[in-house]
Amino acid sequence: MQALLSEHWHALRHLRPRLRDGVEPLHRRLRGRSWVLLSDPVSQRFHRMTPEVWRVLSLCDGRRTLDQVWDAACASASDDGASISQHELVQLVSSLHSNDLLQTQVSPDAGEVFERFERQRKAKFKQNWLNLMSLRLPLFHPDAWFDKQTALARALFSLPVALLWLALVVPAAVLGAQHWQALTENLSDRVLSASNLVLLWFVYPAVKAVHEWAHGLAVKARGGTVREIGLLFIIFTPVPYVDATSSYRFPSKWARAQVAAAGILAELALGAVAVYVWLAAEPGLITAVAYNIILIAGVSTLLVNGNPLMRYDGYFIATDLLELPNLAQRAQSYWVYLSDRFLFGAKDAEPPLASQGERRILFLYGAIAPVYRLLITVGLIWFVASEYLLIGAVMAVLAGWQALVLPVWKAWKHLDEGGALARRRGPAKRRALLLLAGVLGFLGLVPLPFYSVHQGVIWLPDEVLVRAEAPGQISAVQAAPGSAVAHGAPLLKIDNLPLQAELTQAAAALAQTEANLRRAEVAEPARAIPLRSELAARQSRYDEALARVAALDVVAATAGRWLPDAPTELTGRAVKRGELLGYLVAGPTDRVRVAVTQEDADMVKHRVQSVQVRLMQTPHAMVDARVRREVPGGGFELVSAALGSSGGGEIGVDPAKEGGKHSLRRVFDIELQLDRPSPSAVFGDKVWVRFDLGATPLAAQWLLRLRQAFLARLNV
Repeated sequence: MQALLSEHWHALRHLRPRLRDGVEPLHRRLRGRSWVLLSDPVSQRFHRMTPEVWRVLSLCDGRRTLDQVWDAACASASDDGASISQHELVQLVSSLHSNDLLQTQVSPDAGEVFERFERQRKAKFKQNWLNLMSLRLPLFHPDAWFDKQTALARALFSLPVALLWLALVVPAAVLGAQHWQALTENLSDRVLSASNLVLLWFVYPAVKAVHEWAHGLAVKARGGTVREIGLLFIIFTPVPYVDATSSYRFPSKWARAQVAAAGILAELALGAVAVYVWLAAEPGLITAVAYNIILIAGVSTLLVNGNPLMRYDGYFIATDLLELPNLAQRAQSYWVYLSDRFLFGAKDAEPPLASQGERRILFLYGAIAPVYRLLITVGLIWFVASEYLLIGAVMAVLAGWQALVLPVWKAWKHLDEGGALARRRGPAKRRALLLLAGVLGFLGLVPLPFYSVHQGVIWLPDEVLVRAEAPGQISAVQAAPGSAVAHGAPLLKIDNLPLQAELTQAAAALAQTEANLRRAEVAEPARAIPLRSELAARQSRYDEALARVAALDVVAATAGRWLPDAPTELTGRAVKRGELLGYLVAGPTDRVRVAVTQEDADMVKHRVQSVQVRLMQTPHAMVDARVRREVPGGGFELVSAALGSSGGGEIGVDPAKEGGKHSLRRVFDIELQLDRPSPSAVFGDKVWVRFDLGATPLAAQWLLRLRQAFLARLNV
């Protein structure tokens, strides 16, 4: 419990404080509680306090001394007994003074004023220039220019225009979903090609200019002011911005949310128009511009700008509608409180809660938002590095500095200077170091399960695979697809005129040699010996040609249900020797074919300890299996189109080649044999195959996967 009197009171009691000129109180009701916000027009910052504190502060009118203010505050609070102590009043005055919100009859110390100015200047310099991925360059005050557009702003933010916006955007969203594959196909090559990057460098600032213009109009529609316009250099691309912080003065949370959402709404309208143009125009510059607008308006809105986990428009919309100002900072402070209170044992730590209902939101936001921002940053770097390794490496270094080095440095600084840890600074540092050592030891020393998981398909034994023994063209289908056939039943008939002509020639040559041999045996016995050798050779060629012609009649090698490999009409189809024609399915199978990517092939070959197969129809059941054989050297042809991206699989295939089986990277075909045939397994169904590679520490697993990713994606 704090003391009523303060040892510093004698130094402040004769001051006559009052709010600095221009500082304005704004009354708000947030999440069922009343608050007062002090608006500082110079720094554009807002300071929140309870109505009880404001009642005390309102007594500071520049005429009363601090002694008189305290007496008046105690007198007004005598009814409910909730009076303010001298210590609390000293803290309040000191806090307001440090934020340049108070002035007194005493002339300010020139050194202190200069020091405070330098501190603010350095803070603004850091904000504008030390984030190398997002440099800020203020340009001019645009409020007079926006004043001329007030009538336009009020007309745009009206109900009829909102209905028109819906009529424009909703059909475009439906069309975009219908053409999603065409929009996202081969995305990285289309976006990061040199020609498109030049176009994107011009289109992106133009789209964002409309975005920021909409923010300014929304502020003007509600009577606010736009105090600054400038340029942000995001990855060295100039992007305009406007300062719309005056919207925080609006009493309605819906008005504040409207200002934050204005840019997103403008981008979506632009994106909708771009969808219609992209679908209607012929390929060329116009469609390229439209495609980039769709990409900017769609991806940036869904993943970044409109997402409340990123500190952009979606974040401010969420904080206004949820009535949780400074959500990100307070969530971070709440996690700092949790660590101080429960990890480091600081009993004096106070949670940054205005109400108990905020606890869950602050906890979840503080846990999810940093992870999401890190994933977005890594994804962007990976996307760029796949085409431009040097730029991606520079971005990775900057992102690593901001996402890893700075947080660790700030955490250590908190341990060294945090007020809540004043009494436990030594133990807190020891616990932090022990925790860090424990985490590193766990990651680097504790073996954990290590798996390699790939997709496969239910397969059949070789004896039930029907292949073409000779090339040709299918002339007749003698068994209906799906019908049951017996052993030796005819399935297909293949025509091969050159092969049949070869048989005819071989038969004629054989008959001629036989006739010559008969004449020689009667008239010229000396010629009989070489003719017998010639006859044997021609008989061999004839038998070979006869076998090849006989193979043109495809018959069932075993009984089963006939399933052609090609879903299209078979008659007239050209086939090659050895080409798979179909299957004879006789019942449950115990074979699985799995395509293992090149990165994991060596581990699967040398480190595998056990194999489990999970059927997609019965994902709760695992079936043990063993490696039966593998194709050495790998290849680019998948055993089934179901494993390729065009068939819903994970392996990217070349869209320019028919069949959907030509992989873009080398894969290794491995055949497994299940310990028991599964009656639920249907030939051609996809399965998940898990290769157990033995227990390995997480650090080693992550380093291996990172190395594989660089080798596979970045070719380094």
